[in-house]
Amino acid sequence: MDTVVQWNICGLRSNVEELKLLLNRSQWAVMVLQECRLGEGQSLLQGYTLLLPRGGYPWGKVALLIQNGIHFSEIVLKTGLHAVAATITLEKTRTVCSLNFPPHTPVSKLSLAELFEQLPKPFLMLGDFNAHSPAWGDSHHDRQGRMLEEFTA
Repeated sequence: MDTVVQWNICGLRSNVEELKLLLNRSQWAVMVLQECRLGEGQSLLQGYTLLLPRGGYPWGKVALLIQNGIHFSEIVLKTGLHAVAATITLEKTRTVCSLNFPPHTPVSKLSLAELFEQLPKPFLMLGDFNAHSPAWGDSHHDRQGRMLEEFTA
């Protein structure tokens, strides 16, 4: 099944058994994860390739889990943002990016625009943006929410 799924996993190691159960029920092609808290070389799942950003902080790491046998090319991003991306061929070729904005850490529109410029189109951006806005059901705005609203307008 050619499916892309996003999950803010809040620690891959602490949720690996639940993740294995989910993967046994549905063979997702790509899992887009945030808050993995996982270092390089620590793949915990058979049948999937783990892509992590180069550098960064373990508490905010993002990841892509790509099912073995699916053709992909990692995109080396030049950004200070917590992001990882790959061009993936499922039914069509597209870019998938996992992004995490750490809480209480402002992200500029310029940083986000620079990241977008590096992604081959079409792309799918999934993540934990730690942003609040009535536009997506929150009761209040915060700085990140306003920035994302302006950026996507």
